[in-house]
Amino acid sequence: MTWDRLRLLGYVSAVVLLGAVIFSLYGLFRTELEKSQFIGFAGGVLIGAVMVSFLLIIMIVPERRRTGWVQAITTVNAKYLFLALIVLWIVAMGLLAMMNLEANTVGVPALIGLFAGIFIFMGFIWAVIGE
Repeated sequence: MTWDRLRLLGYVSAVVLLGAVIFSLYGLFRTELEKSQFIGFAGGVLIGAVMVSFLLIIMIVPERRRTGWVQAITTVNAKYLFLALIVLWIVAMGLLAMMNLEANTVGVPALIGLFAGIFIFMGFIWAVIGE
């Protein structure tokens, strides 16, 4: 009973945190577009294209079964690699936040960091479950 409540609390807090991050990044991206600067728009389109290509590569893996890079990140020691990547990601995002840059300067790196964090955390989960 207690574990179900904790799990529900975890789900709710994750959704609220995700909503806050998406809302703040959307505001920064919209500000960039309203300034009529093409660089922000082109950066967003480029990041979207890179993300779609990464997702395409990841979605093709189940059709080919075990590939070399999948075996490399599901070894016993891969969870330590992803743990180190999580710590590096936290430090990098913290440094980015402490720089007090303008919205148009921090928008694209923050979005890239958000997507990188998703992949790093999913890799960590995959490495732990893959044992």
